[in-house]
Amino acid sequence: MKKVIAISLSPNTTRADVLLALRFIFSPWLYLSGSCVGLLEQWFKGYFDVACAIAFNSGRSSFFAILKALDITKNDEVIIQAFTCVVVPNTILALGAKPVYVDIQKNLTMDPHDLKRKISHKTKVIVVQHTLGIPSSMQEIIEIAKTYNIPVIEDVAHTVGGTYQKHKLGTIGIAGFFSFGRDKAFSSVYGGVVITNNELLGKKIQAFRNQMKYPRVAWVVQQLFHPIAFAFILPIYNIFGIGKILLVIFQQLSFLSFPVTSREKSGIFEIEFVQKMPNALAGLALQQLQNMEAVNRKRILFVDMYQKELSALGFDNIYGDLQPLLRYPILTKKRDELVLYLKQYGVYAGKWYSEVIDPKGSDLKKVGYVMGSCIVAEETARTIINLPTHPRMNKQDVEYIINLLKIYAKH
Repeated sequence: MKKVIAISLSPNTTRADVLLALRFIFSPWLYLSGSCVGLLEQWFKGYFDVACAIAFNSGRSSFFAILKALDITKNDEVIIQAFTCVVVPNTILALGAKPVYVDIQKNLTMDPHDLKRKISHKTKVIVVQHTLGIPSSMQEIIEIAKTYNIPVIEDVAHTVGGTYQKHKLGTIGIAGFFSFGRDKAFSSVYGGVVITNNELLGKKIQAFRNQMKYPRVAWVVQQLFHPIAFAFILPIYNIFGIGKILLVIFQQLSFLSFPVTSREKSGIFEIEFVQKMPNALAGLALQQLQNMEAVNRKRILFVDMYQKELSALGFDNIYGDLQPLLRYPILTKKRDELVLYLKQYGVYAGKWYSEVIDPKGSDLKKVGYVMGSCIVAEETARTIINLPTHPRMNKQDVEYIINLLKIYAKH
């Protein structure tokens, strides 16, 4: 049986995470309240050297809280980049505001020149996405924002510890928000944090969070089951498709949640989902954060290996300086063929983002995106493949993937 190297099947989960999830499942008094949320916020304050860190049940809840604290309301415009997840514009629409899409550069981040063109008198916020952990052109974007007196929010959902000119990503704008989703830089299945050095903004976000409820106990248990389930799904994923069938069954029976719901694909943001971070999931997050520096060093090593080898094979190199990337991106016009080829050898590559507003099936009209308005983002969505960099891999796994690509390129 070939070893499964998967990019999105709970790639960060370790045996220690599984054991901790089991302990929490059998400790229901720790599901919602406890010391873990406070410790998680302290970790972020210390690691990023910021005044405030406020935890929520998801990255989108964290983003919503920032917009709410900035008094974003009906008829305001919030600038985001195309080539993003549907939950980003949904969050803006939930406040009655309008998402305005800016095209991307070759490196998958916001194009400052197109940003200038898209600013209007209604623009109230610029949201900068560090796609896959690739730093955006922050110096140019901050200068543009200052000219128009517009606050900048950093979407740091794809990295914890990436840097721009020695500044940690998330600390350059007025606020940054992180996501702890199942296939993010680290994972508690769901979760998010806002960081800011603006104490007034931080107090408003804290007050808003304090009004929130905790998630339902059943929802918390569903998330705790996720690392446990994948502990036995992943090893049998390639055995006659048994693992994949098991995954689908668990999802259909609601034992496992979907990362993006069908309602979200149709442009709906469910306000009732904005809730506090439950103690048990904060505990899962804390465990993975203990090894963050080691994980980032590993990711940087893998990125360096890919970068040195793949540009020589003719794959379009769209990345620059070494960073702890969540996934390593390459572009190819034969994307589907290459994905299938790798899959035959036990490598499940990713396609973030295979749609200009991802995932597939998202209603572009509902989220206000007009095809043809961001042509670089649209072309990138048709040609991108992501290679794994997650911490459960080793150097031999990366060499194996590179050798597969060498054989593919040769033939």
